[in-house]
Amino acid sequence: MEPLVVRQDLVIPIDHLSVSFTRSLDGDAVEAARSTPSTVELRFDTRGCPGLEPEDVRRILAFPPLRADSRGTVRVVCGEFRSRVKNLIGAREMLRELLLEAVAHPVSDGPPTRRKRGRAGLIKRD
Repeated sequence: MEPLVVRQDLVIPIDHLSVSFTRSLDGDAVEAARSTPSTVELRFDTRGCPGLEPEDVRRILAFPPLRADSRGTVRVVCGEFRSRVKNLIGAREMLRELLLEAVAHPVSDGPPTRRKRGRAGLIKRD
């Protein structure tokens, strides 16, 4: 696998990417068990990645479509095609586009605030 070029100043090295292949169970389970695993899960470990500023990492980890875990790894899944190669190419492109979108996306400070419930339904009697 080659490094992932996100933009000219951001190239993700191979040692920060990992891939696994799984079977898609969308259709017949028996047929899926006989088939070659072709759905691709591409993971990107953001910790210590060269070219990423701390603010970029914060934005990437806060971006919901990237499904970040507690260790700083984000992942994308692609199973649109029957071919492993095509799904890997699709997953790499999906990760590249989502990373570009995440870095450009503003991050709010702190956790989201909870909305307070109103006192609807309470009837005050004199």
